Amino acid sequence: MFKFEKEQSVWDFNGTKIGGQPGEYPTVLGASIFYNKHEIVLDDRTGKIDKPKAEALWNRCQELSDITGIPHFIQIIAEFAEAFESYFTWFDSIDNKTAFLMDSSAPAARMHAAKYVTEVGLADRAIYNSINGSITAEEIEALKASDVNSAIVLAFNPADPSVAGREKVLVEGGVAGQTKGMIAIAEECGITRPILDTAATPLGLGSGGSYREILACKAIHGYPTGGAYHNMTVSWTWLRRWKKNLHTVYDAKPILKEQMLKHYANDMEALRQAVWSAPDIGSNLIASTLGADLIMYGPIENVEPMMTCQAYADIAILEATRQLGVECAAESHPIFKLI
Repeated sequence: MFKFEKEQSVWDFNGTKIGGQPGEYPTVLGASIFYNKHEIVLDDRTGKIDKPKAEALWNRCQELSDITGIPHFIQIIAEFAEAFESYFTWFDSIDNKTAFLMDSSAPAARMHAAKYVTEVGLADRAIYNSINGSITAEEIEALKASDVNSAIVLAFNPADPSVAGREKVLVEGGVAGQTKGMIAIAEECGITRPILDTAATPLGLGSGGSYREILACKAIHGYPTGGAYHNMTVSWTWLRRWKKNLHTVYDAKPILKEQMLKHYANDMEALRQAVWSAPDIGSNLIASTLGADLIMYGPIENVEPMMTCQAYADIAILEATRQLGVECAAESHPIFKLI
């Protein structure tokens, strides 16, 4: 546990503060909703959803935030402009305060999202995801024309996943022909509340750099920093194969299978989920202890294990950094609620 010499920026999203020294504010969690093949999405083009189920999922996030003191953003994912409009309208109808990430792999959808939230007065809550090496001149102009002032700024360098390579992308550019660094592009777009994303990369392909870049981003730039570290688990080929073949493994060991399934209430799927969830949660906790301010943990259904583990981590971090002169500046924090 440590304290950065660099002054740390803190951004305020309607009372949810993100950034600062480790322990100064609780880690913000980002829950993904309407992701690919999410069962509550009835039509991913129009954005038709099962509203009662979607609302119940978000309400549970809020309930756990109230209990633990760990705040939440919501990560709204869409590939079509019409869907984004539907999702934003739905979310604002049930929560008119919390910040939301506008996440899409389709530039046209992202640009439309920025324009739409400006038109309907939601831009102050919107976080553009993301400004990265593939951003086009058209997308830059769309952001400049919008009122969106917050964005995820991605430190992804496919040619060099080291800390130096990631920093080069943020400061100098060079990826996909970019002549400016991502931070400079964000400033050009009117982004005054950047959140640096250290670009989670697969195990064996630079994952260590993803974690070390947290320290670099905080120490060099002082901006709130984080990422979607669960993607390291998703991309771990061995783990996917191991999870899939667990039944075969235990069929060959009947005595062990009996004991293991007894422990998991004779539910092989529960055992598979345990195998998967342990590194999935662990990947995020490593980032937390290195100073990450935002953890985008993936599917919203994972809120229960993520919230309890994050609360544990935040208490330990604050206990440690208090010894370095850091005091919690948040009114709500797990150390006040759970100890």
